[in-house]
Amino acid sequence: MKRWSRRDRITLPERVTALQEAVAVGGKRLSPDLAETVQVVVDRAGERRQLSVEHTVVALAGATGSGKSTLFNRIAGMEVSVVGVRRPTTSDPLACVWGTQGVIPLLDWLKVPPRHRVSRESVLDSGAGDDLDGLVLLDLPDHDSTQLSHRDTVDRLVEMVDLFVWILDPQKYADAALHERYLRPLASHQAVTVIVLNQIDRLTRADVVECVTDLRGLLDADGLDEVPVVALSGATGDGVDTLVDLIRTAVTKRRAVDERIEADIRMTAELVASAVGDGAPGSVGAGERERLASAVAEASGADVVATAAGRSYLQRARAATGWPVTRWLGRLRRDPLAKLGVRVRRSSVLSSSPPDAEEIARISLPVTSPVQRSRSDAAVRAYGDAAAGTLPSSWRDAVRSVATSSSARLSDELDRRVGGTDFGIATRPGWWRLLNALQWLALLTAAAGVLWLLALAGTSFLRFDVAEPSVGGIPVPTVLLAGGLVLGVLVGLAGLWAARRGSRRQEERVRHQLRDLIASVTDEVVVEPVDAELGKYRAFKTALDRARS
Repeated sequence: MKRWSRRDRITLPERVTALQEAVAVGGKRLSPDLAETVQVVVDRAGERRQLSVEHTVVALAGATGSGKSTLFNRIAGMEVSVVGVRRPTTSDPLACVWGTQGVIPLLDWLKVPPRHRVSRESVLDSGAGDDLDGLVLLDLPDHDSTQLSHRDTVDRLVEMVDLFVWILDPQKYADAALHERYLRPLASHQAVTVIVLNQIDRLTRADVVECVTDLRGLLDADGLDEVPVVALSGATGDGVDTLVDLIRTAVTKRRAVDERIEADIRMTAELVASAVGDGAPGSVGAGERERLASAVAEASGADVVATAAGRSYLQRARAATGWPVTRWLGRLRRDPLAKLGVRVRRSSVLSSSPPDAEEIARISLPVTSPVQRSRSDAAVRAYGDAAAGTLPSSWRDAVRSVATSSSARLSDELDRRVGGTDFGIATRPGWWRLLNALQWLALLTAAAGVLWLLALAGTSFLRFDVAEPSVGGIPVPTVLLAGGLVLGVLVGLAGLWAARRGSRRQEERVRHQLRDLIASVTDEVVVEPVDAELGKYRAFKTALDRARS
């Protein structure tokens, strides 16, 4: 647990708030019983602070025959509690109050019946005990009583009083049930606990030293090494002043209320920490995110789509720049993207030229097979496992659950985002129009030459004497035909070279675009929710550590 310096020390309201924040952030990751326990402690703390903080509630608790009532009367300075077999068999506590102003709501909260309330400043005892003004002294039922209601009252008030005074006697101070049920759980409440060894008038001085030493060892083993031990006799008054001085100090400083609440909050925070367990998130950074995106891209067929996009470019480029007479044959072949089951949508806005029937403005990822989906799911699960690291089981399960649930919508989100992105596949480069114009020029030139030659052949057949223009001794019609054919071949070869080069560029561009988009989607759908869950755990730990500090 983080050690907090004095400078970091927080106030009691801040500590309570920190515990509430930890439980709120923990949510369903904490068991309902644990959350209810925390709420009870927080509510009790709020209720106590709303009541009289000018009063300090000190409870005398002990077993049957421990001399608790005798000591109560000795501190009160008058016989208030009936001693021994004459005491009524009731489960209600008895209260003696020094300074009654504002104390009634507090006594009501403690469920002390009005008939069991005694004012130390009654008309019969006016002005006595001014140095204890603000003390509410409770005489609790015997914690080992055979009456279940007595034990229930003790258990209830042990959780509510500000200062515990446990009265032990030489015969029962080592009782295992007492230490296990009441004393050991008070290890976190040492600042508001006092242990009394009563009835020392029945022991020799040497026996008193031996009993106190033995009791000190038992308390140390219980984790109560800082709790004061007072040896006294309620019957003779020997040592009682030492106990009264401790009570007076607590009443005067008026810190017992906050110290008790602070101890409760700390103990409850420790209970939450123990129930949740220790652990730490895994170390997931850019490398893990890149591996996740790469695995999802591979499983979703991004590379296959990129390759098909390149081939589609090549096919359409050849159709746009090839020999006009034969280019229609290319249109009979199905577009490579369409072969993958990629949706094809026509566009009429990406070019000034009329669109081809197979022109593609948007693409989508191909339908994945069960094997591909399982690979994608496995990659997401692996990322969730890596992110969960050694977190406590409830948080580790929560991180894994977030990862697997995001995997379910990853495919839909990828398809939506990819389908809504323009990859520029339908764009017609300017050189397509240039080579297309040259091809038509070559075709028209060759056609002009053919028609001229046919005309000359016709006139020759009809025996018309028509002069044949020539260039360098070669008839012009022949030059036109040959020139058109040569130009068409050269343009076609240039177009093929440029189309292949553009195809490779198209493939790489689409691949990078798809991978970048898939990385963005996996970050949004998988990484960010997992990071948010890890952020909740860090906030939980921070708040819990503040409550425990």
